[in-house]
Amino acid sequence: MLTDIAGIVDLDRYPISSLEAPDAEELVRVARERLAEDGVFTLPGFIRPAALAAMQREADRLCPHAFRRLDHRSGFPPGMGEVTRVSLGCIGYDQMELESPMGRLFRWEGLTRFVSEVLERRPFHRSADPIASCMVTDLAPGDELGWHFDANDGIVTLMLRSPGAGGAFEYAPNVRRRHDLRSLIDEVLADTCEEVVELGARPGTLTLFNGFQSLHRVAPVESAPSRLMLIFSYDSAPGQVFSDEVRLRFFGRREPVAVPDEDRPLPVS
Repeated sequence: MLTDIAGIVDLDRYPISSLEAPDAEELVRVARERLAEDGVFTLPGFIRPAALAAMQREADRLCPHAFRRLDHRSGFPPGMGEVTRVSLGCIGYDQMELESPMGRLFRWEGLTRFVSEVLERRPFHRSADPIASCMVTDLAPGDELGWHFDANDGIVTLMLRSPGAGGAFEYAPNVRRRHDLRSLIDEVLADTCEEVVELGARPGTLTLFNGFQSLHRVAPVESAPSRLMLIFSYDSAPGQVFSDEVRLRFFGRREPVAVPDEDRPLPVS
């Protein structure tokens, strides 16, 4: 059952397998509206409990083999802000079981079509990168993802597990084009900005987020268990792969751990 999408996704609550159906059309309409207004749209309970538990087990099995990224970066426009800390573990798509619920969900064309319609990006394809197309981030106690803007909007994530304490996702929605952006960034870094919102997504929640427009972070995780997140990558061009620089930064390697073959095809659309 956990290799069947109906056993993974709650299609009764979110009927996205047929986007022409009235309920699906309404869901897409609401999602576009929320993204435009709030910068974020969440689908709580998107994953069924048994599938979520299986995803958590697979992630926990892989976490000891995660690449640990620890550095500082500037995720702000030039001349604004300061470097912020990045500390987390990264698990690549090549480490996941092909037919596990995580792998099946990423390769499900229904999810790709749904995201495409919400973001109004056509054509739209799953990334074909054998490592970075689908990844799990593991934030253990002491880890964090400091304040930054993403390189693009339409980030798609699935919360697998909340930490014991800390690790909140915080964001200032739709501020990128503000005329007072520099002063707003200073307020955010000083923890005095009243526009910062905390997104209380529970495990099993699918989230679409405009991370280019919205300043955001994952606050330091304070206690176990670790915070687990599944991240999907898409592109308007088929066959998209990430640079060696990105692979090295997140996974510590240029090549997949095993060369894909007919038993493990690349995640092409």
